[in-house]
Amino acid sequence: MTLSSLAVLATFALAPTAADSGTVAIQAGTIHIVEDGGVIEDGTLLIKDGKIVAVGADLDVPPGARVVDYGPSAVIVPGFVAASSSFGSSAASPRTAEPGVAAIDGFDRYTPYHTALQGGVTSVYLAPARGRLIAGQGAVVKAAGDGDADRVLAERSALHGSISRDARRTPGYWEPPVPATVDVGMGFAKPQLPRTTMGAVVALNELLLLAGGDESFEETYGDTAGGELKELMDSGRTWRMGAESMSEVRAILEFSTENGLPLVIEGATGAAELADDIAAAGFSVIASPPTVLGRDFGKSRDADWPEHGAIADLMAAGVKVAITCPPGTPVGDLIFCAGLARRGGVSGEDALRAITLDAAEILGVEDRVGSLTAGKDADFVVMSGAPFSGSASVLTTWSSGEEAWTSRELETAAVVLEVEELHIGDGETLIPGQILIRDGEIAEVGRRVSHPVGATVVRGFAAMPGMIDTFGHLGLEGSTKKFSSRIELPRIVEPGDYADRRVAQAGVTTVNLASRADPGGGAPTMAYKPAGEDFDHMIVAPTSAIHMEWSESVRAKSGERVRKALEKAKKYADSWDEYEKKIAEWEPPAAKEKDGDDEDDDEDEDAEEDEEDDGKKKSKKKKKKDDDEPKIATGVWQGMVEGSMSLGETKFRLQVLEEDGELSGNLRCAELSSELIEIHGRHEDGKLHLEGFGTRGPVEVELEVEDDALKGVARTTGVEVEVEIEQASKEFRVAGRPERRREKAEKAPKGKPSPPGLDRDLEPVRRAMNGEGTVIVTVHREDEILDCVDAFEEYGIAPVLFGAERAGQVAEEIVGRVSGILLPREVRVTDPRKGLTPRNPYAELAAEGIPVAFHSGAEEGAVELPLFAAYAVARGMSPAAALRALTYGAAEMLSISHRVGALHEGLDGDVLLLDGEPLDPATSVLRVWVSGKEIR
Repeated sequence: MTLSSLAVLATFALAPTAADSGTVAIQAGTIHIVEDGGVIEDGTLLIKDGKIVAVGADLDVPPGARVVDYGPSAVIVPGFVAASSSFGSSAASPRTAEPGVAAIDGFDRYTPYHTALQGGVTSVYLAPARGRLIAGQGAVVKAAGDGDADRVLAERSALHGSISRDARRTPGYWEPPVPATVDVGMGFAKPQLPRTTMGAVVALNELLLLAGGDESFEETYGDTAGGELKELMDSGRTWRMGAESMSEVRAILEFSTENGLPLVIEGATGAAELADDIAAAGFSVIASPPTVLGRDFGKSRDADWPEHGAIADLMAAGVKVAITCPPGTPVGDLIFCAGLARRGGVSGEDALRAITLDAAEILGVEDRVGSLTAGKDADFVVMSGAPFSGSASVLTTWSSGEEAWTSRELETAAVVLEVEELHIGDGETLIPGQILIRDGEIAEVGRRVSHPVGATVVRGFAAMPGMIDTFGHLGLEGSTKKFSSRIELPRIVEPGDYADRRVAQAGVTTVNLASRADPGGGAPTMAYKPAGEDFDHMIVAPTSAIHMEWSESVRAKSGERVRKALEKAKKYADSWDEYEKKIAEWEPPAAKEKDGDDEDDDEDEDAEEDEEDDGKKKSKKKKKKDDDEPKIATGVWQGMVEGSMSLGETKFRLQVLEEDGELSGNLRCAELSSELIEIHGRHEDGKLHLEGFGTRGPVEVELEVEDDALKGVARTTGVEVEVEIEQASKEFRVAGRPERRREKAEKAPKGKPSPPGLDRDLEPVRRAMNGEGTVIVTVHREDEILDCVDAFEEYGIAPVLFGAERAGQVAEEIVGRVSGILLPREVRVTDPRKGLTPRNPYAELAAEGIPVAFHSGAEEGAVELPLFAAYAVARGMSPAAALRALTYGAAEMLSISHRVGALHEGLDGDVLLLDGEPLDPATSVLRVWVSGKEIR
C-alpha cells in the first residue's frame, strides 16, 4: 500500500477548531496498518471518541488536539486479538451438550485483564466452558473499557465444542427423580457420548436430528438442547470445534462439509496434511505453535513430536489461521507465540496478521478491531521496536482511545509537553511554550526545550501548574477532631486513595489539610499531594501552617487566646535567638597536646573514677543506653484481620508513639470505625492497653508483644476482632528525639551552650516570625481584622486571614501587612450600605494588591475548586489573578513555593494539560502529572 492510497483511510477532514480538542494524535516512527500489508513511516494516528479517524504520514493535526509522540524508534501495531484464552473458562455443564450456556453471562465488565494488556492483547475470546461436545456459546470482549457498549464485541461469537480428548471425558449424567421414593430409588448416572472420535460424530448427528424435531433423543441430550441448537443453526452461527489429531480433524471436516455447517477448527496443528481440504472447504483454523518444554511426549514413532511447520503449511494452502497461545501459557505471551510460529516458516507479516486482523475475522469482530483503519476502535499497541525483533517490548497498550496499560519504563521516562500556551503560574505566559519533566521535577521551561532520547512528547493547547486547595479537609472522612502537634499529620494519609486520585485528576494536585475543629491557640495544617505514589512524594510540608482562631462569640475575648500564644511564642523565639547568639560567640577549647605517658595517666584516672562510682555510674550509663534504643511499641504496625461483620478481611493499621510508657497515636480499621481513631494508653510488662472513640462508639485494644508481632483483640460496640499485626516501621516521626536530647547524647565539649527544648506547638509560629512559615488566623469583623493585623505585626508576622468577610472595608489599612486572605466561598455578595448591587470580594481585594487564594473547605468536594475559580473570573476577577490564586499565590501563602505552584526549573513536576484557556468554564483537564508521574 502506498502513502497516497493510505490517505483514503481518512474518511473525513477535521476542521481546525477548538471543537476538536477531543482529538488525540499518536505519532511513531512506524505504524503497521496490517490491512493490505500497509506500513507507514513517521506516521500519525488520529483518534476521536475512541475511534480511529485517520492514519497517514502527513496528516494535519487539528489545533487543540492532544499529541503523543512516542519517537522515531517506536512501532505501533493493532491491538492483539487472542482467539483463545482462559478468562472465560468455568465449570462445564453436566450435560455433554448445552447450546444455551453463554460465556458472556460470566463476564465481569468492570475488571480489566491486566495480564493481557501487559502483552498488548486488547481483545479476547471467552469460552463458555471446556471439555464438552457442545459447551455453549463463546463471546468476544475487550481486555479493558467502560461499559457493555465498549467492552463487548460479540455476545454470541460461535457455538463452542470439541471432539478432542478433553470432550471424551464427560462424566455420566445423573438427575435424581422427584420425589425420590423407596420404590423409585435415587436413579443412577447414565453414560454420555462421546468416548471416541467416532462416538463424537455419532453424538453430533443425533443432535442434528434432535434439532430437526426427532424427540427420541430428548432423554439423552435434554429437552432444551434441540430447540436451542435449531435457533443457532437457523441464524448461521459458526461451529467452533476442537480437533487436534489428523483423524479428529478429518472427522469434523467431513461432518461439517456433509451438513453444510460453517466451521472453525481449534487446535488443528496436527492436520497439516489436510490443509488443502480445509482450504477447499473454506474453513478457518485456530492453532498454537507446539511447546513441550518440561513435558515428555513419548519415544514411539506415533508419538506427538512437535511439528513447527504445521501453521506455515496451513497458511501456504490458503487457510486463514489465528495464532493463539498453547494451553497453560498466559495470553499475554501471544506476541511471543506468534513469533515462535516463524520457526516453522511463517513470515513476520503473516504472524502479525494471525494475531490481529485474521483472528478478528475468524471471531467475527473485524468491523471493530484487528487493523488500524478509519472507523474502527482505537485499539493499538506501542512497542519499542519491530514486533518480532526478539528484543522489542510493549511500552503501552491503548483500548478505545485510552491508555489501558503503560510499562514502568515509559512511566519513568522524561516527558516533554509542547503547548500553544504555557501558563507559568506567576503571571507569565509563554506562547508557544515547552516544558521538560525528568526524575519527578521540572528540568527545563522555555519556548523550546531539549528532547532527551526516549522522552515522551505530548502536545496540546495549554498547560499550567497543578492547582492548590489552600484550606481543605480531603481524607478526614467527616472527622471534626482537632489536629495535634503531638501526632505527625503525614501518618493520617495513605497513598492510593480513590477519592484522592479523583481530586488530583480534576487538577487539584496539592491540598492544605486542616481540621474542622476550632483551632484555638493553634492547630497545624499539612500540605500534601493527593496522588503521590508514596509518602516521600505525597508530603510537601508536614506542617505547612499553624491555624489560629481570633474571633470569639464574646467580642471582649476575641484574640485573647491568640495573643497568649504569640507572647509565649515570642519568649520561645527569644530563647532560640539567645542560644544562636551564644553559639556564634562560643569558641571550642584548644586541644591539649599530650604525650603517650599523659594519655596513659588519663586512662588510669578514668579507670579509678569508674571503680569509685561503679554502682552509680554504671547504672547511669545503662539507663542512657536504654534511652537511645527505640521503644518496643513505637512505630507502624499493620496486618489483615478477620472481622465479625460481613467485610471479610480488613486492614488493621496501628501507628503508635511511646514515651515513658505512655502511648498515643492512631488506628485505622474499617471493622471498628469508618474514620481514623485517635488512641492513647499505656505499655506495661509487654502488654499494651489502648483506648479511643470511633464511629461505632468506644474502642478498646488489648495487645501483647510476642516475638516481632503484637497479638490480641480489639473491640467496639457489637464488634470484636482478633488482631495479629507485624511491625512495618520502627519510626514514628513525631517520636524523633528533640535536638536537645540528640546533642546531649553526643559528647559535647565543655562549656558549649545547650539549645532550648523544641516545642512543637510553638515552632511553626517561631518560623513565621523569622519569615519562614505561615500563620492562618480566622477573623471576621472589620475592627477585629485591624486588631488582629496589629497584634501579629508586633511580632513581625504578616498572617493569612481566613474568613475576613469585611476585609474589603479595611483593605487600604491592611495592604502590605498580610500575606493573603482566604475569603468565604461566596463570589457574589451584597453590602446593604452600598445598595443591592452584587460585588466580587475576590476581584476587589486582588485589585487592591492584597493576595487571595481559593479553598474548598471540603473533602472530595475539592474537585469543584477549578470551577469555583472560573466562576470568580466570570464575575469580574482578572483571569491572571485567579490563575495565580490557584497556583503560585497559594503556594507563597503556605510557604511551599519552593516545591509547587509554578512551572520553574527545580520545582516538582506537577503539571496539567488543558484543552482550552485556563479557567474557561468549557475547559477540561485532559492529563495530570504529579511529581513527574501521570495520574490515571
